[in-house]
Amino acid sequence: MAGELTKVVRRFEERLGLLEAGGHEGPLHWKRFHLHNALGALKDDHAAADLHLDEFDRADLAKEFPELEADRVPTVEELRARFDTFAGSML
Repeated sequence: MAGELTKVVRRFEERLGLLEAGGHEGPLHWKRFHLHNALGALKDDHAAADLHLDEFDRADLAKEFPELEADRVPTVEELRARFDTFAGSML
C-alpha cells in the first residue's frame, strides 16, 4: 500500500512540475482543476487521486490511444448543431 501511495505522490509531483515549467498541453484551467482534486484526495484515497491524475493526462493519452476520441468534448459549433437539430424537431 505504501508503495502505491509513493507512486501516486511522485506522479503528482511530476505533473505539478510540468505546470510550473509551462510544459503542458490542453486547457490550463482543467489541468489545475484535476491536480487540485488529486491533491484533495491524496491523503485519504490515493486510488482516487490516481484517477484525477489520469484525467490530467487525458489529452496526452488521447494522442497515444485514438479510441479515447469517444470521450472527446464536443466543440461549441458541434453542440449548436446538435441542439438546433433537437430543437427543430420539437417546433
